[in-house]
Amino acid sequence: MPTSAAISRRHRNGFTLVELMFVVLIMGVITASVVPAMDNVRTMRRGAARDDLSRMLMVARGRAAASGRPHGLRIDLTGSTLTVVEVSVTGGIQADRDPLSGNDRTLDLGVTYSGVALSDMTNGDATRGSGIIWFDFEGVPHTRDSDGSYLGINTQEAVVTLDSGQSV
Repeated sequence: MPTSAAISRRHRNGFTLVELMFVVLIMGVITASVVPAMDNVRTMRRGAARDDLSRMLMVARGRAAASGRPHGLRIDLTGSTLTVVEVSVTGGIQADRDPLSGNDRTLDLGVTYSGVALSDMTNGDATRGSGIIWFDFEGVPHTRDSDGSYLGINTQEAVVTLDSGQSV
């Protein structure tokens, strides 16, 4: 015949304090392991954005050398976008098109890397703000005006800074 202790254990409704503490402990361990992982994702996203900025500069330089025409990277700080541009054969500035897709070579950092933005740019002529970093057919960085006319060789290195403080 079952004892009264065995009967009361079968009919209990709820959890003991030890069981509840164990569940809270498990939730704490899970939370403690997820927070550093989320920070790691943010760091990786910033690094990938920096690498894409470098890659876009190399694409502009490579396109200038391959085509024999000036190409540059338009950097829009307000929209955090990067666009490879060229001086067209008729003069003027136009977006460079990818020969395979036919699309402009544009990268929107805010869309591609959520939470990443451009914060500053100093061009090779010491001007600050949005602008274009130009390359000639030899890959030498130089300065042009708003209609694409040549102004001169850069006097310093251009620097583009992300909101994370990383610079290229």
